Amino acid sequence: MDLLVDKLNYIWPFLAIITPVVFFHELGHYLVARINGVRVEVFAVGFGPELFGIDDRHGTRWKFCALPLGGYVKFAGDADVASMSAEGDGPLTARFILRQIAIFAVFFIVVGQRYTPVEIGAVRDGSPAAVAGLQPGDRLVELNGSRVERFEELQFTLLQSLGEPITLAVERGGAELEFTVKPEIVEVLDAFDRPQQLGDIGVRPFTPSSVAQVVAGSPAERGGLQAGDNIVRIGDSAIESFDHLRTIVERNAGVPLTFVVERGGREVPLTVTPNDVNGTGRIGVYPEEQTAFRDLGVGESIWAGVEHTYTLAAANLRAIGQMIVGARSTEQLSGPVGIAVMSRSVLERGVSGFVEFAALISIALGLINLFPIPPLDGGHLLYNGLEAAFRRPLTARIQQIGAMVGLTLVIALMVWVTTKDIIGLTS
Repeated sequence: MDLLVDKLNYIWPFLAIITPVVFFHELGHYLVARINGVRVEVFAVGFGPELFGIDDRHGTRWKFCALPLGGYVKFAGDADVASMSAEGDGPLTARFILRQIAIFAVFFIVVGQRYTPVEIGAVRDGSPAAVAGLQPGDRLVELNGSRVERFEELQFTLLQSLGEPITLAVERGGAELEFTVKPEIVEVLDAFDRPQQLGDIGVRPFTPSSVAQVVAGSPAERGGLQAGDNIVRIGDSAIESFDHLRTIVERNAGVPLTFVVERGGREVPLTVTPNDVNGTGRIGVYPEEQTAFRDLGVGESIWAGVEHTYTLAAANLRAIGQMIVGARSTEQLSGPVGIAVMSRSVLERGVSGFVEFAALISIALGLINLFPIPPLDGGHLLYNGLEAAFRRPLTARIQQIGAMVGLTLVIALMVWVTTKDIIGLTS
């Protein structure tokens, strides 16, 4: 029974992600068809046997099917769901872009935009940032010539970096300084413990020295630290940030330390002895989360939606290009099983992160769907382009062969990534 419950905890987050993504994608086809006077026979979320559905007054069957791995809209006159009818298609790329902008704009209006202040809180010794001359307290001003308003912008650039140098302008002591930093390539583990490559320059955003959580049974709890305490001093050292606190604790494993914390408007002295974890001190406290969501107006949200859609689409295309030329490992590709595992992990971090993840999946699937492979939407564009070039419709035989080849490629890709995910999950 416990095993069944555990599996369901993967399935329902996956369905919560993929169902609205598929529904709104196919809704674009449906609405364009209706605007152009084309009757829609079937609107399906999923493939395979129908689970349930209803018929509307226009003669359209709206249904949910057993395999929730996509969906389709079948127009009147189409021989099957993979038919290449040009009727009702409309400008596919424009619809994809507008849909993504709308998703992000609504998210920013309702939830706000994720925001971490641009002040650097820590620079790792010997890191690319330290070698270049960056210091704690520097405020990011520009990244590769563009203004920076959120620390997430630097993090996202490094996420897709494969060691390409970046240019940073920072504000320090009232002056603006410029640095060129070459990220080092590091490997992190994904949900399947597979190595993923990304760029790192060795900086973290500023985090105040306030305690958000104390681990039960930890040295911090035994020493009397409480959630909400603001750590003012350790010994004779005034604590400037949580990273400063971390540095002192890590260097004093097993050594009793005198903490002075601000609590309820007064200073309280405490003695805490860090545990020795492989030669590194640990006391068991977590800092306050600096990431917040800032409110945006309707106009700002729409513009932020435009920027976010462009940034993510460009990053996806860049990653695909890097995989094609061999610069980035294809191990970073995931299928339905991978999405299910990540959906569960993301949901545990909050609804807002879950919605953002759904939008990211929507962009990735939307870009793949625009590839010139029948029966994907890009296949419609390919056939339309060929018809325009040759000034005559492609024969039914050519369309059928193209659809069969394209469908074989899509199925092969799906089997490959799913098999890879299952192997990663079981190992």
